[in-house]
Amino acid sequence: MREEYHVTLYSQMGPREGRLDLQYEGSAVTGSLELMGRRNPVHGVRSEDGHLCLSHAIRTAVSTLFCETALELHGERLTGVTTRTSAGCDGRGAGSPLSCDGTGIAGRS
Repeated sequence: MREEYHVTLYSQMGPREGRLDLQYEGSAVTGSLELMGRRNPVHGVRSEDGHLCLSHAIRTAVSTLFCETALELHGERLTGVTTRTSAGCDGRGAGSPLSCDGTGIAGRS
């Protein structure tokens, strides 16, 4: 199964818009987080109650920040918190599902 989300990461540097693509195989999750013009690999697990725990990097023009993100799906709205495993990556996030063709927002905002 594959899911795509339009996401916003709220941090000390202001909101950053991006896209989260996730693929599931059992409880394993892989995919990518596109943020600040860069695509970052994502991997993690999905619990039986639908919570996601993801590990990923956020690459910027000057550094790479290693982070963990805990996400929860509320109806069709994704919310969560990103914490740093390296300095400089704290923020909360929110997302909405993208339509299958990726051209717009589907579901609730």
